Amino acid sequence: MKGNQAKAALFALLLFALGAAVGALGHRFYAATVVNAKPTAEDWRHKYIVEMQSKLNLNTSQINQLQVILDETKAKYKAVRESYHPEMVKVKEAQLERVKSILTPEQAKQYEQIVAEREQKAREQEERDRLEDERQAALHKQNLAGK
Repeated sequence: MKGNQAKAALFALLLFALGAAVGALGHRFYAATVVNAKPTAEDWRHKYIVEMQSKLNLNTSQINQLQVILDETKAKYKAVRESYHPEMVKVKEAQLERVKSILTPEQAKQYEQIVAEREQKAREQEERDRLEDERQAALHKQNLAGK
């Protein structure tokens, strides 16, 4: 009788341990496959406005003014980025030339292909960002017109 109780206890312990292991593996698999979307600038902006509204108890006029301030700040940031862009291009081109100088002719061809692919992806991302900015600006203007 005592042997059966020990076996049952051991079986229950083993079953519990297996359940915990399967649960841990399942969680690890789930966590590895879940996509963590990077918040967009508009997500940040919305969160910021909601936080300011709730913590500071902003009225409608203040929210509209905050929207204008954020729009103007965004435009200023963009202007600053555009002003230093030519210098950044020169730095990047110098880097590319220096890297090519250490490569064999065959490696240099492959390197140029890699650089071209990366630049294409960057251009595509810039276009997606530009379209999203335009879409968000249009929505913002609609919201302001509706208030």
